[in-house]
Amino acid sequence: MFKTGDIVKVLIPNVVNTGYDYRLTGEANLGSFVKVNVMNHAYIGVVYGFGDSGLPESKIKNVSAIFEHGLSITDLQWIQKMSEWTLMTPGAVLRLIINVPDAFLPQKIEQLYSFQITDADNVRMTDARQSVADAFASNDNAPMSASDIKNITHVSSAVISAMIRNEMLKPVQVRPKETNEFIYTYHDTGTVTLNKEQENAASIISDAINAGGFSVFLLDGITGSGKTQVYFDSAWRAYQKGKSVLLMMPEIALTAQFISRYEKRFGAPPVVWHSNLTASRRRAIWRGVLRGDIKMVVGTRSALFLPWQNLGLIVVDEEHDGSYKQEDMGNYHARDMAILRAKIAGFPVVLASATPSAETLQNVAVGKYKLLRLTARFGGASLPEITTIDMRQQRPEGYKLPGQDDDVQVQSGYLSPLLCDAVRDTLNGGRQVMLFINRRGFAPIVQCKKCGWVAMCPDCSVGMTYHKRLGKLLCHMCGRTEPVPNKCPCCESEVSMRGGGVEKIQEEVSVKFPLARAALVSSDTIMSRQALERLVNKMEQGQIDIVIGTQILAKGHHFPNLTLVGVIDADMGLFGTDFRASEHTFQQLFQVAGRAGRGSIPGCVLLQTYQPEHPVLQAICAGDRDTFMQADMSARRAAKMPPYGNLIAVVIEAQKESVLQKFCSDLSAAIPVVKGAKIMGPIAAQIYQIRNWYRMRFLVSGDVRSNLQELVKHWLGKVKVPVNVRVKIDVGPQSFT
Repeated sequence: MFKTGDIVKVLIPNVVNTGYDYRLTGEANLGSFVKVNVMNHAYIGVVYGFGDSGLPESKIKNVSAIFEHGLSITDLQWIQKMSEWTLMTPGAVLRLIINVPDAFLPQKIEQLYSFQITDADNVRMTDARQSVADAFASNDNAPMSASDIKNITHVSSAVISAMIRNEMLKPVQVRPKETNEFIYTYHDTGTVTLNKEQENAASIISDAINAGGFSVFLLDGITGSGKTQVYFDSAWRAYQKGKSVLLMMPEIALTAQFISRYEKRFGAPPVVWHSNLTASRRRAIWRGVLRGDIKMVVGTRSALFLPWQNLGLIVVDEEHDGSYKQEDMGNYHARDMAILRAKIAGFPVVLASATPSAETLQNVAVGKYKLLRLTARFGGASLPEITTIDMRQQRPEGYKLPGQDDDVQVQSGYLSPLLCDAVRDTLNGGRQVMLFINRRGFAPIVQCKKCGWVAMCPDCSVGMTYHKRLGKLLCHMCGRTEPVPNKCPCCESEVSMRGGGVEKIQEEVSVKFPLARAALVSSDTIMSRQALERLVNKMEQGQIDIVIGTQILAKGHHFPNLTLVGVIDADMGLFGTDFRASEHTFQQLFQVAGRAGRGSIPGCVLLQTYQPEHPVLQAICAGDRDTFMQADMSARRAAKMPPYGNLIAVVIEAQKESVLQKFCSDLSAAIPVVKGAKIMGPIAAQIYQIRNWYRMRFLVSGDVRSNLQELVKHWLGKVKVPVNVRVKIDVGPQSFT
């Protein structure tokens, strides 16, 4: 413990910070939260060690306040190790933890509003108003402030003001005092009986929890095998021992189905941590975890950075999912940082997936992780039959929209005759259909056939996609919208729409299956968890016959009456520049296929492709994941790509191309020669311009034993970064844009 008057290093949540010296005004422990001032700006920081600046004592400021709670020594070690691995500063890592700074302040006095519109009120619900309604539903319809509504929904202040004037939002009270509404006591309800495979897996994990110490388990189970109930059992075992538990999952998995299963198993709802919570709820949950009152949380990747007390188990569901890789506020992989945290603190981690990542499978192969397999679907359901449709032989038939004249050109179709027949048979049998295409909008290319002009985003070097629902062109990189041109701006000829997205498939379905009730699901239409839950409920109640969507549909949903899955452009992701393209395509298609036949009726999956002989598609049809992954990993081993090598991407961005080129030239001249490692580049990034910033890339590669982080630190330290240049370091890049 540090005493009054001691000089200590205080780490503050700032991206350039590695710690500043301050004088204590009372006793504090290593890791204690303190309040300090830096250049007249108040920060909440942590005591990080002894002061080491060497400044005269007269120039060292006092801390402003010392708080009761703090981080553990293992948490501080985790911050340091994460900083060393990701090349983020320790202050940048701490900013991920202290992401609710007002948790240390008295609650603000703010006017709160309730949303009480019902269907009987006959109010027109625009998209903006529906977003507001969903924000309230995300927070159990608790009153919210205007700032909460704006932060969660991103609607304009004008929309909120209009809803207040129209009494759609009604003032109810000022912000109340913090309550203990999120402190639940759980018990095992005994409503679930595990089968033998599940019992065996749960028993092994339970033994590890009882024994203590670090271990990693891969819960490798086919879709529908009941992995959730196994890790629920593990969570209960850890909770019984007084440990805190984090169930971490992709955002999309936080559905009403999951929450219902959780409450049925534990007798109370989960404490859910995600991006759409009000400031008051974020504060209450953050403080509850810090005090140790909240011991079990279901959350997205940011839940890993809650101020956990006595953390005893982390479950990473869908461990292969790309959403665990953070690329905005620093680059890190939440799965890997969870394992790092568990290793330092000494407790087990469970990774669950039907399609584990190559890195995880390699760690199993070398004995670092323990494998637990579930090979049968829970309840006796059978796996679907998966076959390809050769589009070289099955040409889609065109169609005309209702009311179009006979001389109007026929619209290009995307559904093969074989798939259409299967859809028709499924609907006639009273069952449901899913059509999957991982492409948003109506048409990805808007082009003049005469001169070749293509609609490009003025701010990004990507083409703009036509969204029929919006009636506009949309850039999927920056969100910019533009009106659809009537004529080519270069030669004034007519422009055409090329390619097909989910909206195009929906249009074709409406013509070819006019009596079917169809629903569209993409990030453009499902903008909240509540919107997804409404769709799930309609599917469960049989109010939807055909659901058409993107990767939102790929995992986490259980529709017993869905027996046919049709995949359009199944080979879409196979031919990119990313060495993980085959792995990611396999994972995505396998997860999509797993939605079919989860009830008593066997399912069928049809993959439309121009490459039916491709090894990925052959492996999916054969259900032979292991053979495919062995072949894919053999190719990586030969190329020394992860998991048999290490990569670090260094992306340089500037708003002036001349500045970018000059700095990249300076960096290139400073590249060191190191045995066992190589720095390649610079080359233009795959997307050269994003939001008016030009981008170049270097790629650092080395074998699994090389310390690339030290190499990159040494290299970048040779060249001063201009103020108008951004340097982004991505250790273990998942995206190469």
